[in-house]
Amino acid sequence: MTRVIEWIVSLLIVIVLFVMIGVFLPAKRSVSHSVETNRPMSTVTDLVGSFTRFRDWNALINHDPRMQLTTSGPEQGVGAKLDFSSNDPVVGSGSWELVENEPGEKIVYALNTPGRGTNKRMTFTFERTGQRNQNIEITQRYTVDYGWDLIGRYAGLYVTDDVGDDMKRGLNKLSNLLATIPRFDYSSHEPGFQFVDLPATNALVVTTAAKRANDDIALAMTNQLKWIEQVMEKNNLEPSGPMRIVTNEFSTDTYGFDVVMPIRRKGTGPAPAEGEADEAAEGDAGETAAEVAPVAAPVDPNAPLETFDVKLEGAGNPVLYVQLPAIRAAKTSYVGPSPGLPRIRDLTRAWAMVRGSETTDRPYEDYLDPIKDMLSEEAEFNVYWPVKVPGVETVAPVQIAPPPAPEGTAPATEPAAEGEPAAEAPAA
Repeated sequence: MTRVIEWIVSLLIVIVLFVMIGVFLPAKRSVSHSVETNRPMSTVTDLVGSFTRFRDWNALINHDPRMQLTTSGPEQGVGAKLDFSSNDPVVGSGSWELVENEPGEKIVYALNTPGRGTNKRMTFTFERTGQRNQNIEITQRYTVDYGWDLIGRYAGLYVTDDVGDDMKRGLNKLSNLLATIPRFDYSSHEPGFQFVDLPATNALVVTTAAKRANDDIALAMTNQLKWIEQVMEKNNLEPSGPMRIVTNEFSTDTYGFDVVMPIRRKGTGPAPAEGEADEAAEGDAGETAAEVAPVAAPVDPNAPLETFDVKLEGAGNPVLYVQLPAIRAAKTSYVGPSPGLPRIRDLTRAWAMVRGSETTDRPYEDYLDPIKDMLSEEAEFNVYWPVKVPGVETVAPVQIAPPPAPEGTAPATEPAAEGEPAAEAPAA
């Protein structure tokens, strides 16, 4: 009996000590870690303020790569929510929900996770630092409230290790991810960006190159466009969309590119709206049909692409007839002189990568104005960069008709006039 009483007294003493110590332990806990990056604020906040690339920057997935992640609400901003579920009992199920967003300053997530505590918050703050404030310090802070849950207060003793270690790993992943994204601030580009699905199309293509000089580039475009116009005329074809310039090489001295013209059978496009035909007749007589951007006809994405019988005639004719596959691309618009296009291409690629899309193939532009106006401040372009579609294999363009290339004949820079021999290519 004495032993039992001693055991009960010892137990009571332990309980009293547990309660007394627990009462004096903090009812709230927090832990924070920081990392620095030289990427633009828009890139940082778009990554942290979205679940699009959550797997790539958050350490939660490290515990169970097979866990189920489900997003709901807007892609970004207050209301965006991610629910996770894991068969690992340590991870369990829960959610992250974005509840506060102060652009360039703070992003706050409300956490519903296994374990004791309420009012769990994960807060990211951003502070400009470094020379000329070009860098950004990202601070991640976790807070939890245990109230009068004494067991929870004891659990809080391990927050620094349990949650803190995950935060370190996550910030390290975020830093590595940011380093892979081009350092371009796309937030200042007012037209904005979007993903678009473009149908397969028939096209005539000429590959060429020019020195990195505006006049040389414009001349190369014009010469190759003349070849394309000649092929269209002889095969009863017309443009089905604006001329495209596809970038192949952009070096210090040389710009290599493809001149691409989407085509259709002549007269198969949409009828012009009332008044448009008269306006077109009153247009600049010096503009060729291929230089003016026509309105593309509605295309059934499920319809098979028609194959044309295109004859490519003329010694040294550089034109190819190809069928371009359907693609998904990041798109934006740009108004200004064409030398500004390389920067817009880089902005488009950075925007797409932040949103989890891997760019592929080559970027290109729709020239919505004639070549002669491409240096104008009012010149208009649509800029595209193809992206990979998860689970869909990238399809290469199909070459239908190669150009005639008699042995020993060099490709011409300009098509020959009626009854004249083709011009020879300039010496290297």
